[in-house]
Amino acid sequence: MSVADAMSRWVVAVRSGDSIREAAKAMHEAGVGSVMVLDEAGRLVGVFTERDLVRAVAEGAPLDAPVDEYMTREVASVRPGTPILEAGDLMIRLGVRHLPVLDDDGRLVGVISLRDVCQRLLGEPSGD
Repeated sequence: MSVADAMSRWVVAVRSGDSIREAAKAMHEAGVGSVMVLDEAGRLVGVFTERDLVRAVAEGAPLDAPVDEYMTREVASVRPGTPILEAGDLMIRLGVRHLPVLDDDGRLVGVISLRDVCQRLLGEPSGD
């Protein structure tokens, strides 16, 4: 079973120049704990998570500050053909709950979560 079998193709994303407020609003409205951050060309440049939001607030960042000042830049990713167990192992080792899924050209095609991995391995239907 591969990542493509379990990933969500529905991805919440913001642009790198968008504000922290816009990113937080997107997360709140979608009911997710992170947003993918894309550059002007639509390429993944980072991820902004609840942890990044808490850090920004704790450091006194204005909510209109660009999200790219607080996003996580070094983002691990997987390909659609990556074995699902490998993706799950990577998330556990890195202490993350989501991984972006990139195609061979580096374009964002989905996101896989630790929940997705567990649901597939336990035979439960996914939320996608």
